[in-house]
Amino acid sequence: MARMSKRAFNNVVIFAMLGMIFLFNLDRFVPDSKLPASQPLLPEGVYVLKIEQDARKLERVGQQWRFVGLNESLDSSPEQQIQAWREAVIQAAKPPREVSQTEPLLSVVWVAGQAQGLVYAFVVQNQNLWVSVDNQWYIVTNQRLDQLLPWLQGAEEM
Repeated sequence: MARMSKRAFNNVVIFAMLGMIFLFNLDRFVPDSKLPASQPLLPEGVYVLKIEQDARKLERVGQQWRFVGLNESLDSSPEQQIQAWREAVIQAAKPPREVSQTEPLLSVVWVAGQAQGLVYAFVVQNQNLWVSVDNQWYIVTNQRLDQLLPWLQGAEEM
């Protein structure tokens, strides 16, 4: 058996205690990787003023909504589009490589009280609607792209 001096034994005890403290508090040192199960596409309680995509937009006029920049009539009403945005639910997910390499369809939602609009980058891939918000990818679980942006109804999969 190896003989240790009193000083060496104290060092062993100190390092053993530090190791136990680290093990007991390991959950505090490792970042929490759990993301919320689902969240709304639009932040709660925001007052939407306008939704833009290229030259087309849905804008608030008083208490009503209207489409601007459309040459054809749509099957859905402006109220149905804004309701689809309010009801849309997203879940954080890691997208396949094809999604992050595909050119997204950009939409900007202007809300009251913010100088910058909320930018959403949509990609349709394998029957899933992916959206990038603040450089984080999500899957839209309960809406289709043609419900959020009805002027794209005839568009093919991107």
